[in-house]
Amino acid sequence: MAKFSKEEVMAIQKKMIRMLKNKKKFGGAHTETVHLRNCVPKHLRGEKIMDTAIKGLFDKEILINKQSTGEKNCSLNNARLKEIEEIEKS
Repeated sequence: MAKFSKEEVMAIQKKMIRMLKNKKKFGGAHTETVHLRNCVPKHLRGEKIMDTAIKGLFDKEILINKQSTGEKNCSLNNARLKEIEEIEKS
């Protein structure tokens, strides 16, 4: 299993959060989870670090999951706005 530094994962998570905030994907507004990969350079999109970063956001309940038409969709959790801001500032 690959090991990633906490800083690398946090940098990717910040980019994902920034993308979702810019697109106003809170609560009921959602996007496909695979689109989270679009916020990083192409050479990282298929890497396991992306899966680690996405899983970390779901584990912290910063992202909430919505099953829709067979695809996995996600949005930012309105109840975790304080934690979202802390991640962005760190």
